[in-house]
Amino acid sequence: MKVKINNKNYDVPELTFKHFTKMEEQGFSIVDAFQKKQMMLIAMGFTCAVADVDRDEAENLLEQHILGGGNLGSIVGAFVEASNKSDFFKKMLGAEEKKAEKKKATVTEE
Repeated sequence: MKVKINNKNYDVPELTFKHFTKMEEQGFSIVDAFQKKQMMLIAMGFTCAVADVDRDEAENLLEQHILGGGNLGSIVGAFVEASNKSDFFKKMLGAEEKKAEKKKATVTEE
């Protein structure tokens, strides 16, 4: 799979622990961003992982992408697709979602 960011095609690897930590090194929780539907953070983190850049460079790439007529939808869509194909990301995102649901149920019962 490929994703086009700022007129350049990037190969999207199978997302692993390394990519998860690369995304979280940028100063946000990918699980929280996913649950809160923070698309800008998701696009930025995914760009960091795919283009192997830091947050500043990813933000610059995305800004140029938008200014050049692109949108974040295709980048976020590629992230969702890659996450759904990644056993590691499915487990991390699924486990965290179940924890949140369990915690919410416990709070509701009290």
